[in-house]
Amino acid sequence: MIPLNRRLPPSRKYEEEDYMKKLIAIAVVFALVSGVAFAVDVTGTVFGHINVLEGNTGKDANDDANPLKASGGMDRVRIDGSGEAGEGTFGGYIRVQGYKDFGEVESVYAWWKPIDQFKLTIGQFGDAFWGKEGNTGWMFNQMPYDSSVAINPGIWCGPYWGSSVYLADQLQDLAHEDWGSFNGASWAAYMHNRYVFLEGFQEGGVSLEIKPLDMLGINIGIPFITAPRGEDKAEFGDILQASLFQVDLNFDFGNIALTYDGANRAGRKAGDGGALYVYYGGSFGDLSLDVGFSLHFAGAADNDKPWWGGSDKAQPIGVGLGLKYATDAFGVKFRLTAALGGEIDKGTYINTSLLPYFTINDNMSAFVNMGLGMVSPEDGDSFVGWYFNPYLRVGAEWGPTFYFGIQVSSELAYDGKFLNGTDSFIKFAVPISLMVSF
Repeated sequence: MIPLNRRLPPSRKYEEEDYMKKLIAIAVVFALVSGVAFAVDVTGTVFGHINVLEGNTGKDANDDANPLKASGGMDRVRIDGSGEAGEGTFGGYIRVQGYKDFGEVESVYAWWKPIDQFKLTIGQFGDAFWGKEGNTGWMFNQMPYDSSVAINPGIWCGPYWGSSVYLADQLQDLAHEDWGSFNGASWAAYMHNRYVFLEGFQEGGVSLEIKPLDMLGINIGIPFITAPRGEDKAEFGDILQASLFQVDLNFDFGNIALTYDGANRAGRKAGDGGALYVYYGGSFGDLSLDVGFSLHFAGAADNDKPWWGGSDKAQPIGVGLGLKYATDAFGVKFRLTAALGGEIDKGTYINTSLLPYFTINDNMSAFVNMGLGMVSPEDGDSFVGWYFNPYLRVGAEWGPTFYFGIQVSSELAYDGKFLNGTDSFIKFAVPISLMVSF
C-alpha cells in the first residue's frame, strides 16, 4: 500500500528534538505573562482505518500470485489546545499527537498581536502558514485522505518530498542511480502538486504578519536553521536565504500572491535551493479557480542526496491549474500540475486528478476519485501511472463520519515495466474508516 500517514521522517524528528522543549517553554511563558485570564479551548480527533482486503496482481519469485493481505491502523490520535489572553493580544496553540508512542508535539507556538496590523509568532508550525494552493492540495480530498480511504498523490512533500501513488514502491530503488538521462530520485518532486502550488511556511521559527491595508498582507517566515548541509554552524546569511517572503494581495476579483520560499520545502536547509511561487485564486459563482506558477532555483548540489532540492537536476518551471464547481446536489474538482524545462532531467512531468461527487441524501455522499500521472522524456517512451478510487461518506463532512472505499492503482510504467525495470502490476485495497472529533 502507498504510505498515507503523514509523519515526520526520523532525520527531521531528531533534528527538532533539541529545540522542541524550548518551544513548549516559550508557549508557557507567553501564557503566564499575558495576564491572569487565559481562556483555553481543547479538542480531540481520532481516525482509524482497516483495509479489509489488499494486494496486487504481481507474482513472487516462483511465479505464484502474491497472497492477499489485510491491514489497519490509527491514522490520527490528536489533541489540540488553543487560548487567548490580554483581550486578544497574546495567544498560544499546541498540538500533541501519536498512537502507541503518544506524545509527539507536532505544533506549538505563541503569538503576540499588539495592534491589528502586526502579529509575531514563535514556535513550530505543523500546519503551514500562508499556503497558496486553494483546492489543489489537501482541500482536494480533505478528510477522506487523512483517514486513508482517498488516494491523493503528491501533497505531503516532506523533507524528502515524499513519494506519490505513482512512485511509492520505486523511490528507494531509483534514489541512488541514473535511469537513462534521468535521476530517479528527483522524479518524486516533479510529481507533486506542491512543486507548483505553495504549501506555506512549515518550519520551526519566527513568523511576522504585517497588514498595513485590508487588501495587502506582508508575511515573513524565518526558520530555525542549524547550518547548511556539511557545515557545523549557520551564518545570518544562511538563515536569511532559507526564509520565506510573501506579498499577499486581495481584490474583489480574487487573491494574488507572490512568494519566495528559500528552503523550498524539499530541503529545509540553507543552500538547498529556493523557489518563487506566483498564485491566483478566485471564485465566480459556483466555480472556483486556482492558477499556479513556480520557478525553482538550483542550490548547492549534493551528489549523495540529489533529492534534497539543491541539485542542478531540478526542473525549474512548474505550472498548475485547479477548478472546482459545486452545487447542493453535485460537484466536481479538477487539478493539473506539470514540471518542465530541466537541463538534465529533460522532459515533462504531469500529474492530473479528477473528483466528481454526488449528494445522495442529507447523510450520505458518493465520490469518484481518479487520476493520471505521466512522465514524457525528451527522448524515449512515456511512462504512465493511474488510480481509480471511488468512496462513500456516511455522516457530515466535518463531523463524525464513516467511510468506505475501493483503491486501484498503478505506478509509472511502460510496456509492462516499472521505472526500475521490474514487471509492472496493479495494486488494490478495500478500506473502511471511522473518524470522530470532539
